[in-house]
Amino acid sequence: MSDNNFINLRCNPQELALIDALAKQRGCTRSEAVRIAIRAGADPAMTGLAVDLRRLILLVEYTQAAVDIIVHREHADVAPEIEAIANERMEEFHATR
Repeated sequence: MSDNNFINLRCNPQELALIDALAKQRGCTRSEAVRIAIRAGADPAMTGLAVDLRRLILLVEYTQAAVDIIVHREHADVAPEIEAIANERMEEFHATR
């Protein structure tokens, strides 16, 4: 592998539109948007995994709804503490860097 860290990339109009939208959303350059996209998708692509985001989000929401019902029925006194812990974990593990 060479020490050259630069690559040229050709995109179709739809891909370029996605890169531009991500760059605008994050307030970054196109190059940084491409790096963000690579970090988000390269690992699953390397393992041959594909993620169905709609299914994943539905599963997360279903699970969250079930947990909310259980906690509020059986342990309403700790519900605020659970939410605080969840928010702390969002910042620690999922915040944009």
